Amino acid sequence: MSSEELAKEGNDLAEQARIKLIPTTKAKQRTGVEEASGMMIRAGAPVFGYDGGLIGVLHGGILLNRNYTIVDKIKETVYEGIQYKGIDTGTATIFQGDLRISTNVRTKEGKRAIGTRVSEEVYERVLTGGMQWVDRAFVVTNWFKTAYEPIKDINGEIVGILYVGILEQPFVDMSRNIFLFFLAIVSIAAFLSGFFALLLARVISRPVLEMVKATGRLSDGELGYEVRKETGTIELDTLAKSFNNMSTQLRQREDSLKALNERLTVLNKTYLDLVGFVSHELKGIVATTIMNAAAVRDGLFGRINPQQKRSLEAVTKSLHYFRETVKKFLDLSRIEKGELEINRTAVRICEDVFEPCLETFASEIAEKRMDVTNNIAAAITVQGDLDLLRIAANNLVGNAVKYGLDGGKVTLSSEAIAGKVRIEIYNDSRPIREDEKAKLFKKFSRLQNPGEKIVKGTGLGLFVTKEIIVKHGGNIWVEPRENGNCFIFEIEKNSKTP
Repeated sequence: MSSEELAKEGNDLAEQARIKLIPTTKAKQRTGVEEASGMMIRAGAPVFGYDGGLIGVLHGGILLNRNYTIVDKIKETVYEGIQYKGIDTGTATIFQGDLRISTNVRTKEGKRAIGTRVSEEVYERVLTGGMQWVDRAFVVTNWFKTAYEPIKDINGEIVGILYVGILEQPFVDMSRNIFLFFLAIVSIAAFLSGFFALLLARVISRPVLEMVKATGRLSDGELGYEVRKETGTIELDTLAKSFNNMSTQLRQREDSLKALNERLTVLNKTYLDLVGFVSHELKGIVATTIMNAAAVRDGLFGRINPQQKRSLEAVTKSLHYFRETVKKFLDLSRIEKGELEINRTAVRICEDVFEPCLETFASEIAEKRMDVTNNIAAAITVQGDLDLLRIAANNLVGNAVKYGLDGGKVTLSSEAIAGKVRIEIYNDSRPIREDEKAKLFKKFSRLQNPGEKIVKGTGLGLFVTKEIIVKHGGNIWVEPRENGNCFIFEIEKNSKTP
């Protein structure tokens, strides 16, 4: 009702309805400083005459502006007037539009918050959208769990809002107290758990740490070291017992291995001494036998028939093979006993090493009709052991002739590379496979494929050759080529014995 209509009913009603607007945070902007109209609950009834005709209307109403009967009744009935820390836990408000005209919500000064306004967000949802608002909201001075519902007139037009709310602080404090209570329980439980876990950990960790220490001492070679068997824990006692048994067995095995190793050392020395002695003795005997057999074969002691000559040729070849075998076992003995010493002198690789070598194998080369080319530079000189380098050269050239194809090529070449000398010995033959390379330079290792011609050999030549090259500070390897294989070694011109 407008202020004019209210004034017709009485100036006191018009004055009661007049409310000054109090600036409110988050409220929608509004012109004017006061509201003069009022909200009223009204009722009307027709008045009829004796003849049944309508002669008038009887109406009455209750002005809600500053009328606290309804809101206080809600507070007393629904919230039972309960307070929390001096603040009403339940509140109710009647809004005229967005203006509080009847409320028991209090300001900081303790007065009813008449003249304050609803927030713009609630305004848009309830007054503009005609929907309920049920959510958390800050009401004048405190946070409340709130519900806002539109108030409509007889024509269905929204003219205000009915609000009820319950103070949030009790629930916040309850939640905090429950959280603190459970936090205290969890903290106490965690402390007790940590305390007992520490005690248990100390009970368990002490023998475990002792076990770790024991394994360290065991790994350092202190075989037979034992730990305490009584730890107070069945599992750890079992582990300690097993560890002690293992340690004892390792010590016994170590003692057994030491004794066995000493026996093997003695036997190996005896073996090497025997190999060296036999090889040395046989070397002279075989040389004399070869000389005598060759003399008979060549007719120095009288004429022999062709059949006898062929037999002596076979004997001579076998004796040559036997001599080479003896030499290789003699070299092996020197290597195994660590007596392979280098006596360095100036050695001309071509003239002093490989030319005599080619002369040694001249008859075999001629027999197999091989095309041999020596491209080693005459000027190349190294500081090395002449005898050992000749042994290495004999082994490499001998293998090239022995395993080379009949009528095939054998090519010797050299190259100087930054203080080093590289020598290559190539021969036509079956290219060596990748899986065969690792076997070549091992002791007593020989390559032989089914279907190939069987060639006699000890499997020591390349092993001895590698040891000699390494003693000269070099390296040796093989490279398969399209039609054969190339053995390559490098040594430094002025290297020192490793």
